[in-house]
Amino acid sequence: MSKTKFKPIVIGVNTSIQSEYKRLLEAKRSDLKDLKAYASRFVEIESFDILFKDFSQTFRDRFAAKFESQFPSLVNQSKQLEMVDCDIAKIDSLAAAIQSNYIALNEDLEPTEKTDFNIYTKDDKQNLLYETLERICDDYSTLKSQGLTIFPMAICNGTQQALKYDFSTQSLTPNISVFSPNWGKY
Repeated sequence: MSKTKFKPIVIGVNTSIQSEYKRLLEAKRSDLKDLKAYASRFVEIESFDILFKDFSQTFRDRFAAKFESQFPSLVNQSKQLEMVDCDIAKIDSLAAAIQSNYIALNEDLEPTEKTDFNIYTKDDKQNLLYETLERICDDYSTLKSQGLTIFPMAICNGTQQALKYDFSTQSLTPNISVFSPNWGKY
């Protein structure tokens, strides 16, 4: 008897993590655009690349280089920033928000890595269970299309809620909660 290599099956999408990722992605893009727009008023920003790593210090260094001849040496940098009406706290805050956001972006503000939000089966036993539940759903659809009246709640209850009825499509679907480690403990 030959052992087949386990191949996970996609059983759903983790929409809560996907939504959080999209929210963080948009927040980072917005912060980068805001930081570039604001900092460009005082120093030259060639591309978004410069904003990705410790921009607070980079800004201070570039500011000092640009304005060194315009202020006497006795005026410290915080006074210089104040004189040109630069809110360094805003720059520091945006730079910190960008640094704390874990999503890596390229200079076109696109993620550098593809993120997978799918939920997968974990072993052959779960694969078999999922395929069986799918087969029951397909059989239900076939019987329904042939005019046989079957009450879906009877099937859902008969499978201990391993199947659920989707009212929008009027069909049975596997309940992915079955694949959770806590299934049946309550």
